[in-house]
Amino acid sequence: MEERTGVCFPLGFKAGGINCGIKKEKKDIAVIISETDCIAEACSTTNRIKSYSLLWSLKNLKNPIRAVLINSGNANVLGGKQGWEITCNIMNEFSNILNTNRKHVLFASTGIIGKMLPEQKIITGLKSLLKSASCFGGNDAAEAIMTTDRFPKQIEYKTNIKAHKKNQFVCLGGMAKGAGMICPNMATMLAFITTDAVIQRTALRQALKKAVNNSFNMITVDNDQSTNDFVVCLANGLAGNKIIKENTEDFEIFSDGLLNVCQFLAKKIAENGEGADRLIEVRVESAWSEKDARRIAKKIAGSNLVKAAVTGMWPNWGRIAASAGSVCGRFNPQAMKIFIGDYLVFDGFPCNVDEPILRKELSKKQVIIKVVLKSGNKSAVAWGCNLTEQYVKINMEKE
Repeated sequence: MEERTGVCFPLGFKAGGINCGIKKEKKDIAVIISETDCIAEACSTTNRIKSYSLLWSLKNLKNPIRAVLINSGNANVLGGKQGWEITCNIMNEFSNILNTNRKHVLFASTGIIGKMLPEQKIITGLKSLLKSASCFGGNDAAEAIMTTDRFPKQIEYKTNIKAHKKNQFVCLGGMAKGAGMICPNMATMLAFITTDAVIQRTALRQALKKAVNNSFNMITVDNDQSTNDFVVCLANGLAGNKIIKENTEDFEIFSDGLLNVCQFLAKKIAENGEGADRLIEVRVESAWSEKDARRIAKKIAGSNLVKAAVTGMWPNWGRIAASAGSVCGRFNPQAMKIFIGDYLVFDGFPCNVDEPILRKELSKKQVIIKVVLKSGNKSAVAWGCNLTEQYVKINMEKE
């Protein structure tokens, strides 16, 4: 029996994915379509260089949104005037086939920077793509947006906010891609979240900003910033629930649900880092400020020395301490505590823990590093992955 997965889980959404020829065989274009107009909110890269697809979407976000087109294998970046014209041509054709206003569709791209988007291949594939879309097409869409990802990333989430129909509840669904944010090759992290909630735009904006700050903005694969990063949430209101407004109980429930969706997808991206076989979770506690906690956690998670130590299962806690100290955070190094897994390895002085025990902790699929700063009451969590020779090999090759 087919199931509604990922972005198709909430009411009124369908999706699909096919190959149009950007890649040799793998799926390379995807679509998300809503039965009714959606309100949309998004967060995107702060890189001054942005893909034409992203620029198109940012220009149209405030309009009612009916569909999103996504291509993989080509980043659609730095193509000059022709690159923008190709983008407009594709989106004009896409909206015409959908019989909707071109201002009511979004576009996202991921792949290699510096190659012109293959306009005719995409346009030729649009009718087949839209024909393939269904409420059971979540898996195909999640596969079609992948580049160097080893596996698709999807989630389905049901809140306890009551929908209009008896025994039904507001739902969220999501899919994401990302394994490396490498410049100039293989860039981008993309995430698409759908919900059937009736929600105020300002409430959706606030909930998404909080969720992204504590999920996608706290992961690192290689410390390189993409030109295409895009997280968008679409709400079509088909659940018929009482409208969700800021500072209400339902808003808190929805916000928690959206955070859970984003954190799940973010952790999957970190776990799926190019060449990686271990997820690294860094918890920073008792920091002076939230800013200190976030910066230190992300610095440790992104340290190549820490990542390589995890790969080699070498419990060199000095690398963790050095990474924490390289950030302009306020703490006393002698008061700091460092844990690898459940084991205290530094408490103002080195703690005697048998090396084989710590090696075992570093061999786990999820490696936990905890730093307690004892300088305040703020905390943060960041996610990264280990660094292997495979990472270099992947980024030496052409897609």
